[in-house]
Amino acid sequence: MAERNRTVVILASVVAVLVVVVALLVVAIAALGIFLTRSDDSSGSGPKEDRSAPSTSAGATTPEPGTGTIPPVATSTTSTPAGPVSFQDVTIQEGVMQRQYLVLRPADAPLDRPMPVVMALHGLTVDRWGAVAAAPWAESVARDGYIAVFPQGVLSSWNLGPCCPPASLANIDDVGFLSDVVAQLRRRPDVNAKRIYLTGFSNGGMMAYALACARTDDFAAVAPMASTNLTECAPSKPISLLHMHGDPDPTVPYDGGPSLAQIVSAKPFPAIPPTVAAWAKADGCAGGPDRTEAVAGVKVDTWSGCPAGIRVELITHPGNAHTWPKVPFDGLAAMLAFFDIGN
Repeated sequence: MAERNRTVVILASVVAVLVVVVALLVVAIAALGIFLTRSDDSSGSGPKEDRSAPSTSAGATTPEPGTGTIPPVATSTTSTPAGPVSFQDVTIQEGVMQRQYLVLRPADAPLDRPMPVVMALHGLTVDRWGAVAAAPWAESVARDGYIAVFPQGVLSSWNLGPCCPPASLANIDDVGFLSDVVAQLRRRPDVNAKRIYLTGFSNGGMMAYALACARTDDFAAVAPMASTNLTECAPSKPISLLHMHGDPDPTVPYDGGPSLAQIVSAKPFPAIPPTVAAWAKADGCAGGPDRTEAVAGVKVDTWSGCPAGIRVELITHPGNAHTWPKVPFDGLAAMLAFFDIGN
């Protein structure tokens, strides 16, 4: 009994420390917002900046006069084994805060040739640059001819309501921010507006589920990874889904069991198979999943009887913990194949 009480005290202390840290982060966000408000409009009058127009800052690109369109001009270029890739960091004004998103595109692609887009949402505590490094995105962009976009969450978090701090505690409007990013992308001459795809890892994957429900018309398909549909939302119309998950995953458990990571959420993480099955049902898929096996024990569950053009798949890969799968199962390649990019 004494040992159990000691364990409870230790866990309570850890929770208390985390609460204090998160509270301090929220205060910092609020202070930053006040500072930005004063610096943007010190007189307290004058027109507010258009949310959909990018602001000029270090490393950002200025919109073309009178159009609000961001020209796809590189702020830097990196050469990869597959070819050169341009990196463009864009800053936009969202209420009292400035938000960023990073754009990768093939440097030698014509500026007026529409290409498919993959918008990737980073995980908790990982920023947009870390998301780029988590998988061979730059090489893939150069080789496969598409645009990859990496929005930045406030203090590297996304607000799902019950999860995840500090964005959830500060009630950040991430759906609004990401919708504005999509609106800017759709105005670019190098973007195929009908082929904007959505993915996300962990907290970013949860945000991808929520965004695909709230803005279903904006995306051609969605592919969350190592996450779950925390809000248990449903899309407003059928949309293809690819869910990739490791078994076991100690952070977002495949079977929905308890994990230390759930301390950041006021709601338990739903199990993965019923999460994907619920999406298939919302899509109107009449048949249950048919299972096939790929390399190294990777299992692929595919739902049948879906509406024309709609696919729902669950890929389960073993022994990957909570990271992007690369070897022997290449998660990025599987996702791009699902999006029909580079084939």
